Amino acid sequence: MGPTGAGKTTFINCVANRGGDGVGHSITSCTSKVESIKIENPIHGRNITLVDTPGFDDTYKSDAEILAMIADFLAQTYRNKLRLDTIIYLHRITDKRMSGSLMKNLKVFAGLCGIQSMPNVTIVTTMWDEVRPEAGEIREEELKRMIWFDMIERGCRVRRFENTLDSALKVLENHSTTVNIPLIANEMVDKRKKLKATAAGNELANDLKSELKKRKEASRMLQERTKKAKNEGAKEVLGRELAENDQTIRKAKEQHTAVRRNFLDRMFGPKPEITLVPKVGEMPQN
Repeated sequence: MGPTGAGKTTFINCVANRGGDGVGHSITSCTSKVESIKIENPIHGRNITLVDTPGFDDTYKSDAEILAMIADFLAQTYRNKLRLDTIIYLHRITDKRMSGSLMKNLKVFAGLCGIQSMPNVTIVTTMWDEVRPEAGEIREEELKRMIWFDMIERGCRVRRFENTLDSALKVLENHSTTVNIPLIANEMVDKRKKLKATAAGNELANDLKSELKKRKEASRMLQERTKKAKNEGAKEVLGRELAENDQTIRKAKEQHTAVRRNFLDRMFGPKPEITLVPKVGEMPQN
């Protein structure tokens, strides 16, 4: 899991030796559904299944839809008594600060997993080839000390993916021997909570509410500046900014309504679209 563009598909392709298949190189999102691939681990020879999920801030799907897809997958995995060894959260080491979007991603992720699942969580930093080693190390230590501290205290590990098979396999081998149930699966299956009532659902709703409040204040200020502007060119620029901000407000309102009403629970009914890819080596030849 992780934000859009963090390298989730790249990580899976590296482990599965699939080259660049499906990797996004544009500003639009690549993974749009929950996908899985079965491979043979080259270290111990056992089969493992890697699951790729869409990131929040997806180009085509709302955060509410993404949350519903991931929650549904985790709940179904738990119902089917499938062993979920490791939950990997990828973070770009190139990000110089934790923006509001990145913090939202991390908070919703923590809500999905819960405290009890932290020993099964590994935070993996990516894109080390795009930073100076010393700068990346300083940033990594700051994240450990200031952002990820609570997660690490509860058993979460931090590892690096350096675009090599060796670094990827070290991530996969580095998991807890005790398998803990993700909080959202326990909430929805055992406690029969609706998605909107889960910790992750609440976290997303609160973030959307906060974003809506900030956007409304920005809209009010832009309106005041437009009224005071004497230059027609300035008024035109401010008008475009106001229109873009109002569009963002409409989207935020729609998502907040989706989280708080029954939209997410209607989405939760059908099984998510999960693509099962054949084991590497069993792919049909062209």
